[in-house]
Amino acid sequence: MQIEQNLIAKIKEHSLFAVLLDPDSSESDVFSEIGNMAFESGADLILVGGSLMGHANLPKKVAELKAQISIPIILFPGGASQVVQGFDAMLFTSLISGRNPQYLIDEQLRGGLMVKAFGIEAFPTAYILINSGPATSVEYISNTKPIPANKPKLTMAHAIAAELMGMRWTYLEAGSGAEDPVPLEHIILTRKATHLNIIAGGGITTPQDASVRVKAGANVIVTGTIWEHNLDMRLMREFAEAVHNS
Repeated sequence: MQIEQNLIAKIKEHSLFAVLLDPDSSESDVFSEIGNMAFESGADLILVGGSLMGHANLPKKVAELKAQISIPIILFPGGASQVVQGFDAMLFTSLISGRNPQYLIDEQLRGGLMVKAFGIEAFPTAYILINSGPATSVEYISNTKPIPANKPKLTMAHAIAAELMGMRWTYLEAGSGAEDPVPLEHIILTRKATHLNIIAGGGITTPQDASVRVKAGANVIVTGTIWEHNLDMRLMREFAEAVHNS
């Protein structure tokens, strides 16, 4: 639990800024470039995930990036087939906002054996998808409905259940490339009702978007899609500063 304990210790000082790398959307050189830019800009961790992640050379890409940077690289898998060696840790997620048993327990059953075999440190994480407008990739792939944006108490109730089941993290997700980020009230109510470490991602496109979600109670802010078409070191530093200083 060393990586998780280190991150929790940092959270006690300030919220964390994470950059999500999607191998499905990034060529190898861009994957590495964004990862290095994140490290140099002050990001606290890197997540690697996507709905498909159909890359047989992913462990090699991760190993190359790990040799260049010194922040944790954490797997954010969309299913058991994406569990591979080489990561510092992983989010062991259950899509509790949906009612599709494949993503509630089936993928976890298959993936758990590999997690144990590979010795990957796992963070038990409640994955909660929140409506952000048009259907997102995760909504389509998982065949689940997101929680309505105007129903923050439903998110809170799911988070409470997750905490009582022993999960330590919750990822409030608007979806990759979402039109709108997670509404503040979902974060506020979840923070008031639980002690979970709250990750918020999807649709966060400005440092201000990040700052207000930290003030609402988010412990980790994730950005991803914005960097696939905008390798702006200055902007990424502004995100890191906004998250760390809010």
